[in-house]
Amino acid sequence: MYALLVIDRLFRGEPVTVHVPDIFKTDIRPGSMVLVSLQNRKDALYPGYVLQLSDSTTENIATPVIADLMDGGAPVLQENILNVALWIADYYLTSPLDAIMAALPAAVRTTVHDVVEINTFSLKPAEHKTVSTPLRRKILAMLAAEKKLTVRQIQKRLGRKQLYRTISELEKGGFISLQKKFATTRLKQKNAYGIVRPLAGNPEKLLLHAPRQLEAFRALSISGEPFGFPEALGFPASIFNELSKKGLVEKLTIDIRSNLRNTYAETKKTSEKHTLAQTEALATLHKAFDQGTFSAFLLHGVTGSGKTLIYIELLKKVLDAGKTAIVLVPEISLTPQTAGRFHNHFHDNITILHSAMSDQEKYDAWHSLRAGRTKIALGARSTIFAPIENVGAIIVDEEHDGAYKQDRNPRYHARDTAVMRAMHEKALCVLGSATPSFESFNNARTGKYRLISLPERIDGAAMPSITMISMREAPKATRSISDRLYREIGKRIEKNEQVILLQNRRGFAGSVFCLDCGHTPVCPHCNIPLVFHAAAKQLRCHYCGHTQLFSEQCARCKSANLFYKSSGTERIEEELNTLFPEEKILRMDIDTTTTKGSHGRILKAFHEKKSKILLGTQMVAKGLDFPDVTLVGVLMADIGLNIPDFRAAERMYSLLTQVAGRAGRASIPGEVYLQVYDLESDVFRSLLEGRYEKFFEKEMALRTALQYPPSSKLVKFEFSATEEKNAETAALSFRKELEKHLPAANAILLGPAPACIAKLKGRFRYQLLVKIFSGKLSPAFIRQQLNTYTARYRKAGLSITIDVDPQNLM
Repeated sequence: MYALLVIDRLFRGEPVTVHVPDIFKTDIRPGSMVLVSLQNRKDALYPGYVLQLSDSTTENIATPVIADLMDGGAPVLQENILNVALWIADYYLTSPLDAIMAALPAAVRTTVHDVVEINTFSLKPAEHKTVSTPLRRKILAMLAAEKKLTVRQIQKRLGRKQLYRTISELEKGGFISLQKKFATTRLKQKNAYGIVRPLAGNPEKLLLHAPRQLEAFRALSISGEPFGFPEALGFPASIFNELSKKGLVEKLTIDIRSNLRNTYAETKKTSEKHTLAQTEALATLHKAFDQGTFSAFLLHGVTGSGKTLIYIELLKKVLDAGKTAIVLVPEISLTPQTAGRFHNHFHDNITILHSAMSDQEKYDAWHSLRAGRTKIALGARSTIFAPIENVGAIIVDEEHDGAYKQDRNPRYHARDTAVMRAMHEKALCVLGSATPSFESFNNARTGKYRLISLPERIDGAAMPSITMISMREAPKATRSISDRLYREIGKRIEKNEQVILLQNRRGFAGSVFCLDCGHTPVCPHCNIPLVFHAAAKQLRCHYCGHTQLFSEQCARCKSANLFYKSSGTERIEEELNTLFPEEKILRMDIDTTTTKGSHGRILKAFHEKKSKILLGTQMVAKGLDFPDVTLVGVLMADIGLNIPDFRAAERMYSLLTQVAGRAGRASIPGEVYLQVYDLESDVFRSLLEGRYEKFFEKEMALRTALQYPPSSKLVKFEFSATEEKNAETAALSFRKELEKHLPAANAILLGPAPACIAKLKGRFRYQLLVKIFSGKLSPAFIRQQLNTYTARYRKAGLSITIDVDPQNLM
């Protein structure tokens, strides 16, 4: 018997054929994980994964030897997941090993944390007869003495590497158990503050002449929590330190844990009555599910039209039929509110996955799904590889969101991967969005997907009205907030209603400009202006993470005559505190949501109306449903519209539509105010018309003329090196090889040219774009060229990345 394997750290991740020892023939299967040794290095073991098995082969037999079989040969990759991983390797022009690594959590792939424990003896009928051998008796004797050992400890004491098969036999016999136990690393800790009990004096009197401290004390008092983090409460730590000196609060050190539980919950709610469109949508999906074959749907529903209710009703039918399901949400939208809605309906039958989980939690969740203990996997893009069988439906919520595209190798798109997995599973695939991606909407119009429309909001709620405010002419209450928007916010506060404000930039200011010498601080690694963060008194690069202290004077001429260009959420929070000193401002951006559970704490405070104003970046644009939000303001709606990317208008239309949809989701009508500088933009005209289809047709005509997706398939090759000449030379040479391979009628080559951000993290970048109209690039040819150029420019440290269907051309 022969096995086609991919082996970690060997053969560049490409498949090789090896002989299967007789001892493993009965147990080894496609998807099994094996340990491989080299003839000249038998002490080293490398993880490998079985792609295929055959009784004969015409391929050259590779020298590695299968030394051990993990988990008794039980596949770590089920057949359908293995097929999807191989499709990813082929479509996204990457190695099969890279695709398999993406499909398996790192916590599953490791053997370092395998722990063997002896089981408590009990009399029971023998289901599996375990033959007694000297090796097995030695292992049991060691465990009887010490109760628990890692596999590596046993290997070292016995002087043998190949033990997993023996351990598997003992486990089948009920003598031992094998589990992964990850070392408990020291928990991250963060400073928090709690109110001293009992209070020694009257805070109102003690803080009479310190209004900012009094405001912070009140915010902590009404939070309802035993402690609070400064950034979540919206105040700098220095204010709470002053309160601590006065004996009103105490400083605490809090362990930061990695779960979303108990930070936010909302009452279970359903619409009083399904709309006609919802009833028809469910009937269509139920009928398709009953057919038991693959079909893909695009659920295009306006914000507030009840798409989540459609998902929940469909999932109930899937579970009633004895099948399982996968629900994908963008990571940015995987808030406790989103997860809570599904948990309210499916309780312990759902496993929620997210990036903040520890290795142990990820492994336990993976194992729970694999064992069939839970039937629904809900999470971000990697959840598409959830190890569940008998899948009946795959749902991709907010399918247009850029978070579904992985930004490292393999650069797969989870939405398209979901369609492929549903095809292999013969399952339903439902892609939902109020602003579908152009690719998905084009697929629906051409019949590749079936289109389902939800054109109206549930419970008779009206779509919000949209008003443009020209920031060129409008009077301003502050630098970033127009007088009109200021007055509208004030009206909502008087009525005890709530407001969401979007500023698509974090930090205090976009950049700093010296009015005396003209100097703007830039990142030394990326050549991009640094962003000022006032609370930390730092300049930061939002691309590579470089930080430097800022003393609020020019680094070149030492002048304090500085101009802070643009405004981030931190600065706008300061302006709002000036305009509404009695109001608590909740800020939600990457700086205030770094701690575990902070997302939920902010949403909980807003849900309980401890604050009437929620300010944030894109985090506040999607998935939030608060009935008392009647006003949404976008402070700089032009940001991102003029970047050199053909998807800029699509992204802006989507973002503004999504955030506008947070307003008026109940009986009280909602209003949206967009502060803009260019009133004539087609994006803003389309928003006022309120018709996605019209915007699609206009923008699609332009893309067709320029032959951009979905009129073509785009592949981006990026060459980077520490010396610009090496990146440019390699890119020019690669283009010549590619020209020989591509028929002129099938594709167009653009470049190579410096990337929009020409230097990033200390490396110069050149890009080559390929527009393909028919056929595809040969994966074997591309991988061969990749290996050739990597070897040729090894001393130059050349890096080549390939991005199929890129979402970012910067």
